[in-house]
Amino acid sequence: MNFPLTFMGMGILCLAALVVAGCIGTGSQNPSGQTPTLTGTPVMVGHVVATESQNGATVYVNRTTDITLKLKENPTTGYQWNLTVTPGLVITNDTLIPSDTTGKLVGSGGTRVWEINAASTGTQMIHAVYIRSWEPVTGNETAFSMTVIVQ
Repeated sequence: MNFPLTFMGMGILCLAALVVAGCIGTGSQNPSGQTPTLTGTPVMVGHVVATESQNGATVYVNRTTDITLKLKENPTTGYQWNLTVTPGLVITNDTLIPSDTTGKLVGSGGTRVWEINAASTGTQMIHAVYIRSWEPVTGNETAFSMTVIVQ
């Protein structure tokens, strides 16, 4: 009996079926017809994660895509991110994750994390300014911006 060869053949057939099944679907679309990218980094369909390195980037997403924005912050110094989004984007969560989870490092910063949902089609904007709330805005503050094209 040729059992090992038949078993191996069945395994190859199953693997081929999985590969073909993974290639079917429309995926995310953008005007250039290329796979969506965020500053040269491949983007998972349905979820985008952005950090300081995507400052100034443009990303194409589908409506209902979730965007996670992570920016370093140290509120113990008085500086915090003031985030604004255009009406087609909805902030669903705003959390500070401390860099020191032990609580032993007084004054340590962390990362501000926002969950943002692409609710409406069109060109949307995410803009943040790192400021102390009691100081006037001078235009020299650290800023973050990202254009989101929602299809």
